[in-house]
Amino acid sequence: MRWSDDALNEMERVPFFIRNMVRKKVEAFARQQGSHLVVPDHLEQCRQRFMKDQQPDVKGYRLETCFGAKDCSNRVFGPTEIVQRLDEFLGRQGLRDFLQKNVSGPLKMHHEFRVSVSFCPNSCSRPQIVDIGIIGALRPAWAADKECNRCNACIDECEEGAIMLVEDAGPLIDCERCLCCGKCITVCPSSVLIKEREGFRVLVGGKLGRHPQLAHELPGIFSEDEVLAIVEKIVGFYMGNSQNGERLGSLVKRKGLESLYQFIGIPSRDIT
Repeated sequence: MRWSDDALNEMERVPFFIRNMVRKKVEAFARQQGSHLVVPDHLEQCRQRFMKDQQPDVKGYRLETCFGAKDCSNRVFGPTEIVQRLDEFLGRQGLRDFLQKNVSGPLKMHHEFRVSVSFCPNSCSRPQIVDIGIIGALRPAWAADKECNRCNACIDECEEGAIMLVEDAGPLIDCERCLCCGKCITVCPSSVLIKEREGFRVLVGGKLGRHPQLAHELPGIFSEDEVLAIVEKIVGFYMGNSQNGERLGSLVKRKGLESLYQFIGIPSRDIT
């Protein structure tokens, strides 16, 4: 459906985390009105309805992703089914019914359990401010059996300054700085830099609102299956302990990060 320029400008003011949902609702409303063009009045009428009652639009969880799964040049690795698998899993958990029983008053959008997937460290889908954030990762390593030609291509490519060349040796990776984007591997002409581990970083407990906080990153890079297993445990921890619709970040803050680590099965010594 076509949108007027004024309507598109109004849509830019809608919070990013509900923008796709609002767009679908507005277009459906415009069709009901017999219009083939969305204008600002359609947005205003939908806004008034939404502010009065958000509950019909609350499905219990919200899964967001960037466009990198298919053809973004920054994506860390190729196609994956992780988003589809996450959606299927979250849809089976009865999160809306759980919220309905645990929230006083009508459900609102901010009660939903939020998961976000980004396919590179640019994190366009903002995984740092949701209950579970997932970021594609590719950890580089030095292939000691290959000879580095000291072309500096990896150093020039690395935005974090995480690579240094050592005399009579190969490139050294500063793991504290490296964001596992994999670009250094791509530009290395002599294949001295190789893939050590491919998968996903997992962040937990981020949120916006009155008391915003960034998510905490679990130690390690996890395979797709491992991510699904971790998400299952985190959702279990959340549904078993959340009170009155509190977000995962508030729950972890109340019970302590160590309690979440124990539930997941990660040694508490890995808490940083």
